[in-house]
Amino acid sequence: MRWFFFLLLAPISAFAQDLQGNDTAGNWRVTHYEPFGVWNSICDEREENQTLRQRCYIRRAEVFSYRPKFGAQFIFITPEADGYQIEFGIEPGTLYWPSGFRIDDSDGVVWRTRSPGCLTGLSCTFQGRSAQDILDAMQKGDAYRFVFRDRHGQAQDLTWPLAGFDAAWNDFQKQARARDLLSQ
Repeated sequence: MRWFFFLLLAPISAFAQDLQGNDTAGNWRVTHYEPFGVWNSICDEREENQTLRQRCYIRRAEVFSYRPKFGAQFIFITPEADGYQIEFGIEPGTLYWPSGFRIDDSDGVVWRTRSPGCLTGLSCTFQGRSAQDILDAMQKGDAYRFVFRDRHGQAQDLTWPLAGFDAAWNDFQKQARARDLLSQ
């Protein structure tokens, strides 16, 4: 199972698909990888129909339960035409407490989701203004807090420190701007 943990934390290019949808580790070439605490700023590229396609993103991934009851959660932040997209990868069957998916600071809750998809382990993606609200909260807050019951019925309480996020954000912005990937 250690190999799976390594793969989860490897750059996303290790999980990329080729243009035909086949899994291939060598299709995307990592051009930038910089860790900032638990946050990673990553860029990669590949040829698509004789055109270079580039992408940059911030990623955080955590394995919270090892075999035999494996469980993991991740976040990807990517530039989009209208700002940013934030995608949380949550195990199907995960159930969050009503205030268990949030960003806290020393005074309390800075942001929380009420999205049924996020709270029940379904699709959890934010775009446009809602993504910007999360990014603003990440820059003000101290930590993400996830309190939930995983797909195996085990109580989980994860804290992702936001220390290092500002540096990752600045690096991501610089790298995405250099590749002309930002709409703003």
